[in-house]
Amino acid sequence: MTVLNNQLYPIINELQDNHQIKADGSVAIIMRTKNRAILLARAINSVLEQSYQNWHLYIVNDGGDPKDVEDLVDVYSHNLQQRITIIHNPTSLGMEAASNCAFQIAHEEFLVVHDDDDSWHPEFLQETVQFLQLDKSAVAVICNCQVVHEEINNDTVKELAIFDWGYWKEFVDINTLIKGNIAPPICLLIRMRAAKLIGGFNENLPVLGDWDYNLRLFRLGEIKTLNKKLAYYHHRPNANGTYGNPVIAGVDKHLKYQTEYCNAMVRQALLDNQANFGLLHILLQDAEKTKNELIWHIHNTTSRNQRDDEMYEMVYYFYKKVNPISKFFRKIKEKIRATRKKFLKSRAFAHWVRDSIRKLRNGHSQNLLNPPKS
Repeated sequence: MTVLNNQLYPIINELQDNHQIKADGSVAIIMRTKNRAILLARAINSVLEQSYQNWHLYIVNDGGDPKDVEDLVDVYSHNLQQRITIIHNPTSLGMEAASNCAFQIAHEEFLVVHDDDDSWHPEFLQETVQFLQLDKSAVAVICNCQVVHEEINNDTVKELAIFDWGYWKEFVDINTLIKGNIAPPICLLIRMRAAKLIGGFNENLPVLGDWDYNLRLFRLGEIKTLNKKLAYYHHRPNANGTYGNPVIAGVDKHLKYQTEYCNAMVRQALLDNQANFGLLHILLQDAEKTKNELIWHIHNTTSRNQRDDEMYEMVYYFYKKVNPISKFFRKIKEKIRATRKKFLKSRAFAHWVRDSIRKLRNGHSQNLLNPPKS
């Protein structure tokens, strides 16, 4: 069984500050790669195109062909100059261990992991470095990003679609972070002093290492956010093997380690304090109560909706029953109106006859021979 690192949250006051860290605004860029020259070329270009140029690039070739990496770097040697360090691992150590190979020797003021298949907007470093320089309370900053779906055919990368990052949050709170990772590494710039305090990446995790690192980072202070789309998180949904995404290709592995990782967090909490059993019980009981209340409200709302539907059907039924009678009386009224119009012309003559009879009774004979015109 895989042994996980239970020391998720080192005690800060027991750790010593690292005085070797620079304070010149420099950025250590860790780039992991393995036999993906096409993507690596794009990633290097992403770094070179930054408007902010105070950086050092650490390329960790994790078990890939050294010649491919060296030849590619030679192409960019004029622009890279003395700002690159290449580390070749004879065999693959895994993503987190590969990152640590560079992390151990990096002492720039800031740190970021730039995977070989992702890319940046040219203003990423400028915006994020400036953010951390202005906000001294932040241990790290996360920018917004876009997800790019692509495919690789005949050594050519073809963009298929681009989407906004669906997990963006304006604030990083523990309720959200403890459920899962909120941003890919390409979006996160870390203050190196904080990174050295919590130590390297968890080599016992073949996946979810960035989530583990962010949880440990959160322990030190606030992870702030910058709502600007300055990074591009590239996915190749249909790719397997070398060009596949670990997140997509290893779904089962992610679920397995997510379960074991959560168990490790709880196990550590219980080892620290046995009374945490009671706290967990209260939290789970409250969650169960909330769930049951929600189910009751849903059921009650559904019942009311059913009653409303039944009432509507009854009203509509009687309306259909009454409606023909209304139409019948409406027709009668229309016939009466038509009849009145028909006899309207004879009404004046009838009045003349009535008045003539009254006059004859009273002995008057004038105008009897001049009936009104109809």
